[in-house]
Amino acid sequence: MNALMIVFVTIAMVVIIALSIKIENSMLPGGLILVNLLLLIYHTYVLNNIPAGFEEAISSTYLCIAMDFLWLLISFLAYLWVDGITAIKFNKKSYDDSMAWFWDKL
Repeated sequence: MNALMIVFVTIAMVVIIALSIKIENSMLPGGLILVNLLLLIYHTYVLNNIPAGFEEAISSTYLCIAMDFLWLLISFLAYLWVDGITAIKFNKKSYDDSMAWFWDKL
């Protein structure tokens, strides 16, 4: 994974999250969560199948896995955020204010 791909995927995620906030639909961040989980599973499978002598490939795959975890966290927080916005807009019953702990820390 090169730096250009990391930047491209990060920009794509930001655009998808911004779009989901604008249309107030939590399905887009939910889809991002699913895609990031599939990428994490794929990169873990790839890591398992790399022979022991290829340190550069192993290091690159560990970077991919770390970025998958970071993008998964961002997608999850975006899902909670958009879901809270949707619950307020449509007066849905919510079990709790999922992002209150996050905003209180800022």
